[in-house]
Amino acid sequence: MEFNGFTNNLIRDFIMKSFIATLITAAAFAAVGIAPAAAQTTNKAAHKTAMDKAKADYKVAKDKCDAMSGNAEDICEDEAKLMRAKAEHDAVVKFDNTGNVMKARGNVIDAEYDLADEKCDALKGDAEDKCEMQAKSTRDAARDANKAK
Repeated sequence: MEFNGFTNNLIRDFIMKSFIATLITAAAFAAVGIAPAAAQTTNKAAHKTAMDKAKADYKVAKDKCDAMSGNAEDICEDEAKLMRAKAEHDAVVKFDNTGNVMKARGNVIDAEYDLADEKCDALKGDAEDKCEMQAKSTRDAARDANKAK
């Protein structure tokens, strides 16, 4: 039942703010979960193998995107980049305790933002603007949580 546009805006704003708060909380917990991994020792050979696999998997995923066009291709490529960033982050967490975890997490945050921003391009008008603002807000909160570590 629609009372008026004001009520709908309040409900929509509440839902968006709840969604953003959930994303920020998830990013904070993910960042906290990374900390114990820093105590592990460096294993350069295993780290290189994992990084090479991430690169090869990315190339295969990106090649599949070439058959697409337009926004679907852009989204596919951003999904491939996110997959690679997450795989590289996992490799750093498991095999490299030299302090590169924060940088790797930053790469994941940026890749998540790029994908979200690309998905916003499929929307139009006010919905696109709100989507982009939400993506930026989530990225900025995740960056802040990453810096706090």
